[in-house]
Amino acid sequence: MPDIQAPDFFTPKQSKKFNDLEELINVIKKFWGYLLVFIIFIFFISGSIVKVDAGERAVIFNIFGGVEKRILNEGIHVIFPVVQRATVYDVQQSTYSFTGEEQGKQGQVLGNEIHSLTSDGQKVDVEISIRVKPQPSELWKLHKYIGPNYVLKVIVPKTRAVLREVLALYPVEDVYSVNRQEIQNKIQENLTMDLAKKYFVDVEEILIRNVRFSKEFQDAIDRKQQSFQEYLKMEYVLASERAKRDAKILQAEGEAQAINLRVNALRANPSFVKYRRAQVFGKRAKLIFSENLND
Repeated sequence: MPDIQAPDFFTPKQSKKFNDLEELINVIKKFWGYLLVFIIFIFFISGSIVKVDAGERAVIFNIFGGVEKRILNEGIHVIFPVVQRATVYDVQQSTYSFTGEEQGKQGQVLGNEIHSLTSDGQKVDVEISIRVKPQPSELWKLHKYIGPNYVLKVIVPKTRAVLREVLALYPVEDVYSVNRQEIQNKIQENLTMDLAKKYFVDVEEILIRNVRFSKEFQDAIDRKQQSFQEYLKMEYVLASERAKRDAKILQAEGEAQAINLRVNALRANPSFVKYRRAQVFGKRAKLIFSENLND
C-alpha cells in the first residue's frame, strides 16, 4: 500500500502531525499482523499436542481416512491440527450402579433399580452394580462404531436386558435363596460375552446389592419365617422333653441295677441279711440273731 501524502495546503507543522499519525497507523497494522500470526501459531501448537494421562488412551480421527487404528498410549503426542483430532478415553475400571437408594449408590448411578419378572411371574426390583473398562487394544473400534458415550448407548440397555433374561429363568424362591450367587454369576457370564465380543468392553464384576419383592411375596416370606421359628421352638421343647425322659430312664435303669446288685449280694451272704435285720430291729433282733447262731 502506497504511503499517504499530506495535502499541499497543510502547513509544515500540520504535515508533521499527519506523518506521525500515518506512522502510528502503520505500527498498529504491524502489531495486529504479528498478533494474528502469533494466535495462529498458538492455535496450531495447542491443537497439535495431545497429552494422555495415566490410565488413559487416545484415538485419532483423520478427516481424510476416518478413525485411525493406532492407539496413543500415556505421554505427550503430536498430531496435525485440523486434519487430525484426538479423543481421550479413560481405560481404568469404572463402577456404575442401578439403584434408587442413597445407601446403595456406588460409583456413577445410571438409573433406578431394574424391574424384572421371575419364571413364575413374580415382580422383583434389583439393585445392581457393574464394574467395566474398555479394551485398550480395541479402543479405535469402540470409538468408530459406538463413540465416547458408550456407557449410555451400550452398558445401560445391555445390563437391563441381560438381567431380565437371566431372572426369567429362575423362580422367585431361587432369587430369594442362596441361588442368588448362581444368578449373579450367570448375569456376569452373559454380559461379559455380549459386551466383550460385540462392544469391546470388559466386565470385571457384577454385584447384586439388593432385591425387593412384591408385598404379597414378602408377606408370605414373613409368615414362612414365623412358622419356621415356631417349628424350631417346638423342636427345642420336644428335644428337651426327650432329654428329660431319657434321663429318667437312665436313672431308673441305674436304680434297678443297683437293686439287683444288692439282691444278689444278699443272696450270696445270708449272714449279712441277718446282720442288717439286727441293725434295723435293735436289741430284740440281736437276741433272735444270737439264738440262730447257737442253732
